[in-house]
Amino acid sequence: MALAVAAGALAQSVSGIGFALVCGPLLVVALGPADGVGLAVALSLLVNLAVLARSARRASLRDALLLAVPALLATPLLVRALERAPERLATSLAGAATVAGALALAVGLRWRRAAGRCGAVAAGLLSAAMNVVAGIGGPAVALYAANAGWPADAMRSTGQVYFLLLNVVALAALGLPDVSGRLAAACLAALGVGLLAGGPIAARVPEQAARRTTLALAALGGLVVLARAVLGGVSR
Repeated sequence: MALAVAAGALAQSVSGIGFALVCGPLLVVALGPADGVGLAVALSLLVNLAVLARSARRASLRDALLLAVPALLATPLLVRALERAPERLATSLAGAATVAGALALAVGLRWRRAAGRCGAVAAGLLSAAMNVVAGIGGPAVALYAANAGWPADAMRSTGQVYFLLLNVVALAALGLPDVSGRLAAACLAALGVGLLAGGPIAARVPEQAARRTTLALAALGGLVVLARAVLGGVSR
């Protein structure tokens, strides 16, 4: 699991996206939907803080809140609804959401009507649902940002404000993951190693190549989750 976290942090550091997309599915397989998603959300929150420490001044609070308000209102309701869902169904949804999100980002879907307020509300609701199911709220917001014409660094500033708010509320609704202190420490260490190692690598890897690799790994992870759910359930 620590390797999955390090890979996700490395992907995030190199390409600007991909932390939960890469490690989230593997955490769900290892810990089950509840604790896997909870751990992915908790670690993502730390990633948000680390990124915002470098980019907070360029963030637009208005744009972040346009997405955040519907997402924050929906998150507790989604958590309660999924508590009653069978574990295998929740795991399958996590895998499917990961694959769908990775493919949507890879093909660069565009829809002009998705750029307005209605698009922001829809993106916030979809992001909240994917975050609760799989710990990945990024794809829906990335698609909205592309349609709305956000500049390249907006996802590293405004986007992180949104994700920080979303993950705080999601973690409060989900509760802290039930993991051992040793595992938590290993994941935190792996997170730091991945983020630090990504800096030098990012300077040598073309952005598009890094992005394609991240999305390919994310899709593969989602397929692993789907296969485990269909063929044999998940380990606890």
